[in-house]
Amino acid sequence: MSRSTWINLTIGAVILLVLATPFLIPLNMYRGQIEAAASRALAREVHIKGPLHLTVYPFGLSVSDITVANVEGAHDPQMITADELVVGAEVMPLFSGRLQVTGLTLERPVIHLEVAKSGTPNWSFSKEPNSKQPADAAALDRIGFSHLDVKDGSVTYYDAGTGKTAALTAVSLSLNMPEVSRPTLKLPLTMRGELTYNNEKLKIDGRFDSLGNLMSAKTTGGRIAIGSNVINTEFTGQFGGDGSLSGALKLGAHSVRSLAAWLGSPMPAGNGFGLMALEGQFSARDGVYSLRQTHLAFDGMNLNGDLAFDTNPKVLTLNGHLAIDRIDTRPYLAPGAEADTTKAAKAKAANPGAPLSLDGLKAVNANLNLQVGELVLPQLTLNQAIVTASLENGVLIAGMSKVNVYGGNGSATLTVDAGSAIPSFKSTLNVKDIKVQPFLVQLTGVKNITGKGAVRYDLVSRGSTTADIIKGLAGKGEVRFTDGEIEGADLVAISRVVQSMVTLEALSTALGNEAKTPFGRMGATFAIDKGMLHTNDFALVNPTVEMTGQGDVDFSAETLEFHFVPKAVKGIPGLKLVDIGVPFYLKGPWAKPGYGPDARALAKTIVQKLEDGVTSPLDLIKNPGLSLKSIFGTQKPATK
Repeated sequence: MSRSTWINLTIGAVILLVLATPFLIPLNMYRGQIEAAASRALAREVHIKGPLHLTVYPFGLSVSDITVANVEGAHDPQMITADELVVGAEVMPLFSGRLQVTGLTLERPVIHLEVAKSGTPNWSFSKEPNSKQPADAAALDRIGFSHLDVKDGSVTYYDAGTGKTAALTAVSLSLNMPEVSRPTLKLPLTMRGELTYNNEKLKIDGRFDSLGNLMSAKTTGGRIAIGSNVINTEFTGQFGGDGSLSGALKLGAHSVRSLAAWLGSPMPAGNGFGLMALEGQFSARDGVYSLRQTHLAFDGMNLNGDLAFDTNPKVLTLNGHLAIDRIDTRPYLAPGAEADTTKAAKAKAANPGAPLSLDGLKAVNANLNLQVGELVLPQLTLNQAIVTASLENGVLIAGMSKVNVYGGNGSATLTVDAGSAIPSFKSTLNVKDIKVQPFLVQLTGVKNITGKGAVRYDLVSRGSTTADIIKGLAGKGEVRFTDGEIEGADLVAISRVVQSMVTLEALSTALGNEAKTPFGRMGATFAIDKGMLHTNDFALVNPTVEMTGQGDVDFSAETLEFHFVPKAVKGIPGLKLVDIGVPFYLKGPWAKPGYGPDARALAKTIVQKLEDGVTSPLDLIKNPGLSLKSIFGTQKPATK
């Protein structure tokens, strides 16, 4: 055997001896060292119940069946249990009996986090109130490590004050600190991995400015990002030792509904609350989550302002001040469960008789101040409004001031009680200077009245469908219109008493698309009962005629029946019965009513005029019915 071969064999043997030496060290000598150091550092009893053995990669010790005791009186007796802990160690210090840790790997750990009724978290290792001695942060620093890996673990959370619980499963995280000559827990900690919460896998990426502060229940800065199929979010700010948060939040969710369900507060079935994006200043403390200077977008709406969610009450409570560009309530009242509000609105239009969906009013209690750019209600659109809304136990009370509606302004209120089996409603409106035509088109479907005006009403109803609500309408109100027209009929032409001109042919020309009744003033007070409107004091004034009337409107059937008594304002040349107006009726569907002479009212008017000394033809005195025929038929009256 050559000399060089001997040299190589000798060197190899020395290397093998050096590598094998640690395995010859009695490992039980480290059991007590590890237990004592960890117990002293955490001020908790740490026990290694299983065997110890060396590992080659990473080089170090592998211990099994580890427990870390919880604080006294805790819900779970052990804060941490783990099937196996691999302690990465420097090789050379082992020869002198010292354990210098480089990293830790926890296999299948179970970690129980808990907040006592006093508010003290069990992950605070700074000083335990029930410990005989305070935790030794310096000991943790001396142990030192640059990384901690958690594989296939689980984490539970329990708040003794509120009884709230949470659980994380399939936790696999890698936590790393910068490698330095003298390790310390005051170094930043980065975190990356994944876990499962409420059956949803989350990818985690984050950073804490100080692991020591985190373990000592002290505030530390940091950033954490979460990605999943339900939510994508990033938070940058302060992490409080008591579990509080304060900083900047960006959040996107597939839908508000899926997010609420995932967080354990599912919303009642219904439409809308789809894709959401949020950005603002966020804080969380003791179950209250606050958003300031926030921009929130969902269902085509943009909201800016401040919001606070209180999860401590049995029913989620919402408080806030918001500016909203547009709210369309119709999709949310429609039947079904469609996230797309456009499709929901179409479903409502296609099935107007379906029950209203009001269960969402029971899902949350709220106190909100809203500045709304446009508010679309089932029968009315407000172009702008300041809304103060309270919602409690399914009862919504909304007061609307500085209302802008169709060019006018005023105020309104709305109360919806969805807490009972059959919902009830109360609504008031008091506006002036509105554009009459678009207002009436949306409120009643009537298209043929123009002008400006004032409207006030105070209405109540109850019902599960729009039809039931209309049938149950009751209340009172008043309308006053000025400087407009009634299109489709010339009421002045219908009412003229011109013996030689007003015939059935003349009457027919007073109806149609080209016929109009201009007015300077028109209005009435009204009462509504069981969906039927009645008025006794209708009045219309134009340059030729003053007209009074009374009648009814059936909102369910969309029909009306009015009786009008006109009075000439200006004399008509050649007319002897200058002051005798011809009463007439307006009757039928309000989209296309019919007109005709009101014979009974006319006879009464003629008698009244005769009693007033009006000179009239002989036929008029002897046979008022013949006079009616001569006026509205083809027969000419007799002449003297």
